[in-house]
Amino acid sequence: MTRVLLSVVCALLTIGATSGLPESDRSHDQWLQERYFEATSIKEGMTRADLVKIFRMDGGLQPMLPTRYVLKSSSFIKVDVEFDVPEGDKVVPEDLRFEMDYLKEGFRYISNDMLKIKRISRPYVEPFSFD
Repeated sequence: MTRVLLSVVCALLTIGATSGLPESDRSHDQWLQERYFEATSIKEGMTRADLVKIFRMDGGLQPMLPTRYVLKSSSFIKVDVEFDVPEGDKVVPEDLRFEMDYLKEGFRYISNDMLKIKRISRPYVEPFSFD
């Protein structure tokens, strides 16, 4: 009898302790779902101008035409992007002209409206690494 009573009390305590979590979990899930839909709103065929409204360039070493972007509303969500540029052309986005002013020859500056997205990865969270 005491075992049954103890089991019932433990079950009630467990249910009572977790009753506050679903609302918090729901709001977190909703926020995460909104970020995911925001990240997946960019599709192949759209332009870099569309991309930089929602994403910003990720830091670190990247090619002259950056390929890794971070969601502005959550710096944990990233995508990899490949742009449709003519074979052999060395292209730099127009908005990076002043940052890469030292590039005088061999590169062509193109406006963001002219750079079409050829391929975009699914949104991902880059694993953390602690040094």
